[in-house]
Amino acid sequence: MTEKYYTLGTHTSEQWVELHAELIADGNTYTSVPAREITVEDDRLHSPTTGSYLLTLEEATELQSDERVKFINESPEKYPEKFMPPSEDMTCATSGTPTDRYTALYNNWSQWVNSNLGIYSFFTDVEPTLNRQGTFFRFLSFVKPNHYTVGKTNPFNTPKLQQAGAGENVDLIVPDNGCWLGHVEFISSGVTNAVNPDDYIGSNVLPGNGYCDVLDLVLDAPYYIDPNWFNADPTNRLMTRWDGTTVPVDSVARSWWQDSTQRSALFAAFGNIPVSSNYTRDTANGSNSTLPSSGTHGTQCAALAFGRTQGWAYNANKWVMNLYGDNNVGSLDIGIDVQKIFHMHKPVNPIYNSKDPTVSSNSWGIRKYKQGNYYYWRTDSPVSYTQITEPAFIDVLGSKGDGGRFKSELKDSSLTQAGNELTQAGVICIVAAGNSGQQLVNPDHPNYDNSISLNTTTSLYLRNFWETDGYRSIGTTNRRGFPGHMGKTESQTFQGNTTVKFPVIQVGALESNTGSNNERIADYSDRGPAIDLFSSGAGAMAATVDTYSASSIPTIQRVDGVYSALSAGAIDLSQIGGCRDTEFTGTSAACPVAAGFLASVMQYNRDWTYENLRTWIETNVTSQSNPTMYHGVEPTTPTDMNWLYEYYSSGNLRSYSNASLQGAPSRVLYNAIIPVSTAYGVQVGDPPAAPGPYSISGPLTINGLTFSLTT
Repeated sequence: MTEKYYTLGTHTSEQWVELHAELIADGNTYTSVPAREITVEDDRLHSPTTGSYLLTLEEATELQSDERVKFINESPEKYPEKFMPPSEDMTCATSGTPTDRYTALYNNWSQWVNSNLGIYSFFTDVEPTLNRQGTFFRFLSFVKPNHYTVGKTNPFNTPKLQQAGAGENVDLIVPDNGCWLGHVEFISSGVTNAVNPDDYIGSNVLPGNGYCDVLDLVLDAPYYIDPNWFNADPTNRLMTRWDGTTVPVDSVARSWWQDSTQRSALFAAFGNIPVSSNYTRDTANGSNSTLPSSGTHGTQCAALAFGRTQGWAYNANKWVMNLYGDNNVGSLDIGIDVQKIFHMHKPVNPIYNSKDPTVSSNSWGIRKYKQGNYYYWRTDSPVSYTQITEPAFIDVLGSKGDGGRFKSELKDSSLTQAGNELTQAGVICIVAAGNSGQQLVNPDHPNYDNSISLNTTTSLYLRNFWETDGYRSIGTTNRRGFPGHMGKTESQTFQGNTTVKFPVIQVGALESNTGSNNERIADYSDRGPAIDLFSSGAGAMAATVDTYSASSIPTIQRVDGVYSALSAGAIDLSQIGGCRDTEFTGTSAACPVAAGFLASVMQYNRDWTYENLRTWIETNVTSQSNPTMYHGVEPTTPTDMNWLYEYYSSGNLRSYSNASLQGAPSRVLYNAIIPVSTAYGVQVGDPPAAPGPYSISGPLTINGLTFSLTT
């Protein structure tokens, strides 16, 4: 019989040890376990409950019936064509004392618009204003600022933007479809006409004093985690990146993940992470003279998270990873595992005597076009429907954005297990809620079990609905999708179960073009009680990979669009428009904007878990009331027209479609008070203190050492 690679997981680590021993033994008598000795493909030492094995379909089916088995699926890293959706299906696009960000005043706009010369007037459409950006200015106040207007001819007339931190000593990861590291937004020196924030630091955490701020998690983190291994043979293991940073050779970095013998013994225990051998700097990141093979979406997300002019966390430790673009890391599972291993094994920051917090900004999600023959509304009784007769709560899914797609809770799999372990390890995961206009609710809401299905059965978890060819979905219409439900504490949650926890922060998008009307969410944004907060997301300006092209999305050439290092490159990007910006809209934009801000919260509270961060959000980022923010009417029946649009009190149809919160907290991220629970060199509970002054009383004799004292 034909064998395939399968990954299975158990409910507990004890069960995995027991079952693993049975699988690798010969002559088993258990009906659910093959009698023959099974080949171990990957024992996944970094995971206490999962492993990969070479099995027949019949053996895998039998194992599924074993009560110890939580899930079993074909191995995503072996069959990426089945498990990795197309990249276009993954994007979600459509207290210290505050100090001035800049010494000078700069005009900013709430929404990106192209020049009045015409949408395709690229040659003449050169943005004349430095640091043109508007997403941050919503952070200025609790309610929408009076100057939050729209248009290139209506810039903000505001005081200087103030912020209490820029993500210092926090690792901020943007896993996406790649990122062009050669864009001026990530370059710290040599940029023509650059004006940086007054406290901008620049550079990265690796040696070499490189002028690019951003590092790749797959190719550069191994040297950060395990410097002794690379320094032991620098000639063969290290190289100088185009910006001067000392980094691992691509193949050596990949081997560090793939083979536990190709790293220090100290880090051998987490086993092998099978990152793709196709993962390279050229394809994932590009350079000062080349563009990556994909990465427009990832470049935009990274710019809004930690770009030197477009990001809030411009002083964070900046990391990117090609999670799902061309020549990606290998699978979503692997990309999540890489982040977990990085968080668990990175070095201690000597300033604080602790590891830096890790924040992951996720502007991607698994969705599917609507399909089904039956729907379930708050009961187990199925109702037959067709595309013509579908009720409003199904009709609304993806109708305002996301091309008609929607998200649903995934069944247990190697992917959900990887997500569980990522959150359990302590990574703070910020997630784009999605652009499907869905109401996302918690288990205590009556809509929690609403679903669509291809069959009829009383058990929600036995209904058939495929999210992708690889990962299966239960077809829910009002639950979080993935990665929004990473780390949920029970595999089969049910309506009314208030003990379930979802250790991610979900971000919805605000509408920017509100004029004099009250604030509202974007009509495509997901909403409902499961959304933690809303952030600027519509019409943001963000760095882009795109250069001049009459068929591309309109872009604008930056005043600081070139830098001196380009002159030595194989391609002089200034000849094709230099570095450019473009409009970026959707919860994909709102997520990194929020992640950058929340990284600044974590820099003052380094030991916080997601629960602490969510408590801060719920306590300090208080909800707005009508009329400062439009709330709308929450629908109560499957055919309620409030799913589709809203009305003014006069009864006239609203001019801005469906902006109802549908039970979501009217909570917009802004410059709320940030507590300080950790400071330099002290532990939580000790009184906050700045470092120094220090004194040494003699006599003191030191021979043969070079040292320095800093405060």
